[in-house]
Amino acid sequence: MRILLALLLLLVPLPAVSQAPGATPLVRTSLKPSEGVVIGQPVTVSVAVLFPGEMQHPPLVKMPEAAGAQIMRFESQGTTVRDTIDGQDYVGQTFEFVLFPRRGGTIEIPPPAVILLDRGGDPAGSAKGTGTRLDVTVPKGVDPSAPVLVADRVNVEQNWLPDPATARFKAGDAIVRTIQRRADGVPALGMAEFRFTAPDGVRVYAGPPVVDDRPTRMGIDGHRTEKVTYVFERPGSYELPALTQPWLTSTDKDAHVEALPGTTVTVEAAPEEQRPTQGSKLWALFVAVGAAIGGGWFGLRRWRCWQIRWHASPEFQRRTLIRVARSGDARSTYEALAPWRECLTSAAGQTLEGSPALWAAIDRLECFLFRPGGTWTKDDGHVLAVELSSMTARAHKTSPEGSLPRLNPESAGRGPNS
Repeated sequence: MRILLALLLLLVPLPAVSQAPGATPLVRTSLKPSEGVVIGQPVTVSVAVLFPGEMQHPPLVKMPEAAGAQIMRFESQGTTVRDTIDGQDYVGQTFEFVLFPRRGGTIEIPPPAVILLDRGGDPAGSAKGTGTRLDVTVPKGVDPSAPVLVADRVNVEQNWLPDPATARFKAGDAIVRTIQRRADGVPALGMAEFRFTAPDGVRVYAGPPVVDDRPTRMGIDGHRTEKVTYVFERPGSYELPALTQPWLTSTDKDAHVEALPGTTVTVEAAPEEQRPTQGSKLWALFVAVGAAIGGGWFGLRRWRCWQIRWHASPEFQRRTLIRVARSGDARSTYEALAPWRECLTSAAGQTLEGSPALWAAIDRLECFLFRPGGTWTKDDGHVLAVELSSMTARAHKTSPEGSLPRLNPESAGRGPNS
């Protein structure tokens, strides 16, 4: 009789004490600091996803693009939180992003997008929080169109190769400008890009940045290296413009400017553009032979220019990321991921948001690199490569001619996302 009674008690449904499958979580967004923010100052965006009862699996959280700001995430590890709201126990995780305002005024921050996962880690639904806004000021004397930094220490250096003071240039030659920036507390990807321009007759090709962030006791020491190539199309004297790096101190917001001087380059006529004036047959034969050789040299020069453009194009960066991902090397894959991410348009961001498998593969890579206990195998790299291969070139910032980037930007006064 006692055994029968025990079996009956087991069959009686007990009150629900855990999260029901598909329960909608609460999504809360907060900013730190939330006021008194200046252009270029990093702002922490915390997104808390709270589940009633229990959390079957940590969700995936993404912040959409915000006009006038740059939002990124550097750590993939969420912090577990617990709370009681209106008598209901909640458990979940808080995810942190960093926002860099690139203009003054009010910046509208879209609501975060959340993908819910079941116990096995597969997509099981979605949730979305509410948007917020941030008021940003531009201190007096600061150019808002420039790549403003906010840090306690900033160092900027540049060099030219070959040296414009000693080198001789002909039409078709190029000069490379290398700029190195370092800032305390600002990751390399948080440093806004320079807007490279050049006079008529000079083409500009900016390559993807090289990032080298180094952790310190106080946070992070960001290092960013950028290379831009100027190709001279015809003879003449050209003034390559100077650049400035404005920055504000983190504590009292004092304004400073680091100058990067421009340079003057004199370009001579290319050999194939110099024509003989004598009319003898022997000289005509010499001209014909010289033209044939010069034509081959000119073709080689055009190939070199095309190659520079191709290596700076978004499609090349995507293909490079696919090739590196297939190798299974996590660190190399992450380094190739950064420049590809910078080429995404809003449409591409929506494509990424609507591709849970691609999003999950990127999150798994970041978890392996930044969170203890994460795993990354060659099979994971293959999955990432397959998902990337399904994205079309239309998902990138492309020029009207195709997949190559625009040359000599016309709107020098506009910042990113403006």
